Amino acid sequence: MTGQKKPKILIFCDYYLPGYKSGGGMRTIVNMIERLHTKFDFRVVTRDHDGKADKTPYKGVRIDDWNNIGNAQVYYLSQKSINLLKFRELIFEVEPDLIYFNSYFATLAIYVLILRRLTLLPQLSVVLAPCGELSAGALELKSLKKKIFIAHANLLGLYKNVIWKASSELEKREIERVKGSGGKILIAPDLPPRGILEKFSTEMKPRKIAGEAKMVFLSRFARKKNFKFLLEKLSTIEGDLTIDIWGPIEEKSYWEECLEIIKSLPASIKIEARGTIPHENVPEMLLKYHFFILPTLGENFGHVFLEALAAGCPLIISDRTPWLDLEEKGIGWDLELETPEEWTKVLNQCLKMDEVTYSKLSNSARHFVLRWLSDPEIEENTLTVLKSGLTNGLS
Repeated sequence: MTGQKKPKILIFCDYYLPGYKSGGGMRTIVNMIERLHTKFDFRVVTRDHDGKADKTPYKGVRIDDWNNIGNAQVYYLSQKSINLLKFRELIFEVEPDLIYFNSYFATLAIYVLILRRLTLLPQLSVVLAPCGELSAGALELKSLKKKIFIAHANLLGLYKNVIWKASSELEKREIERVKGSGGKILIAPDLPPRGILEKFSTEMKPRKIAGEAKMVFLSRFARKKNFKFLLEKLSTIEGDLTIDIWGPIEEKSYWEECLEIIKSLPASIKIEARGTIPHENVPEMLLKYHFFILPTLGENFGHVFLEALAAGCPLIISDRTPWLDLEEKGIGWDLELETPEEWTKVLNQCLKMDEVTYSKLSNSARHFVLRWLSDPEIEENTLTVLKSGLTNGLS
């Protein structure tokens, strides 16, 4: 595209850099811009703070103004600027060729779609990536409110003729259940960074002693992540188990429920909330653990799974993600939430594991990620979605 004007993509997302507390949906946007900025002119409109639990405005950026952040121009919205008039003004100012959302339920996306439905915007193609919000597990939380919104949105044609980006066949089926009329669904795995922990070596991992294990739970701490389910399986395990929780406590009432169970566990089980961690420090932190564990109610992709595997941490996760058949691949376990006895069995298996067996599993995890990241189709699939939006012009 040298010498040509790059197509302009305007992204509306709740959270963006310099934030790091909001999870994988934001990482997908960051990676997409980093990998594709030579092909597209990216503009981002986002909130002026980091995550739901922290409303403190960022320092070092101009609020209610454009900022050059990496390979994109970013507009940080104060709370007073989150309104229909401001969004219409920004869209007319940018004159994008395509609008991109990474949320189905976010206020920022809904406001723009209302403007579009009222024909208060020029004809623009819209790509929407729900980022796991339409999974069965996610829809079970605040289910009545979500059902009412989806019904009204379909009745009003709010999402009519958008181009949906699913990260997997599983998410495609989830979208089909709620999407309403028109539009099409394209599949493209969420874009990871080009490399993770490129200087990794097995010597960086802690020694695995039979009867002991260090596990890490890295995620926003919310009911959807299902940590209480895990706690209820720990009373019968055999060995010294450490589980460190990294990530913001988004639902304090849920944390209090979990804390009551933690207090009742035997002294051989140590669970501690470590707080938040900047994203650039995550890979090195993961190196300190043997296994990564997340009994989630549903993930559309899971950037953190790739980061954990890259750090040589086999996965212990639910089967409600695209990452399946892990045991057959020799990189972990994807377990049904309906069979809690399997979780206890695997936890005990991990505790009993010796250094030789663990090293083989850890190395398999690392090699799996290296192969996955080197697949050129990963980037091509996202390019196909964006180009489809630019050429089809559904509105």
